[in-house]
Amino acid sequence: MKNEPGGIELKSKLLLIGGGGHCKSVLDCVLSLDKYSDIGIIDSEIGTKIMDIPVIGSDDDLPNLFKSGWSDAIVTVGSVGNTRVRHKLYEMLKAIGFNMPVIVDSTAIVADKVEIGEGTFIGKGAIVNSETSIGCCTIINSGSIVEHECNIGAFCHISTGATLCGQVKVGDDAHVGAGTVVRQCITIGSNTLIGCGSVVVENVPDKVKAYGNPCKVVE
Repeated sequence: MKNEPGGIELKSKLLLIGGGGHCKSVLDCVLSLDKYSDIGIIDSEIGTKIMDIPVIGSDDDLPNLFKSGWSDAIVTVGSVGNTRVRHKLYEMLKAIGFNMPVIVDSTAIVADKVEIGEGTFIGKGAIVNSETSIGCCTIINSGSIVEHECNIGAFCHISTGATLCGQVKVGDDAHVGAGTVVRQCITIGSNTLIGCGSVVVENVPDKVKAYGNPCKVVE
């Protein structure tokens, strides 16, 4: 938000980049926050609506939309094990000059001493506890628990209902599947995918796929 002379607070205009399922989760949160004067979606189906919010342009329209006053944007393309599209969109938005806010659902619980990178989304009922750090453009999805002193990298996805116990480290671009439990003090490598429902009791290296109870590397 910006302030006019005299202290009047002006609401910003927000673009959601990508109109799929993850967009709907973020959009529901944004609508409940009542922080933005205008909301628009960037996708290929220009002229349609998603949850009554219009698709107002494609990626090619972003520079002109920025010049016309759309100052804020967040990447709403989801990811499961492949973050290349999210990286590309993030870098595009940075190059144009967009502000990328942190979006936290009103039902989430985030402790005071938490560091959160730009463009990160924290969904419904998620809990992020004290002295945790989260990198940019990460998804902390609905009902997930990130306990004290965790360190989560950039472009990660902590899926629905996953639990990271205290002091867990998750490298950049990692995916922790739905319902997974990660024991305290475990490290999950960068670009690694943990399958849903896993129980992680040992460190997992970079660039692998792993799942199971106990979680084992499969490729």
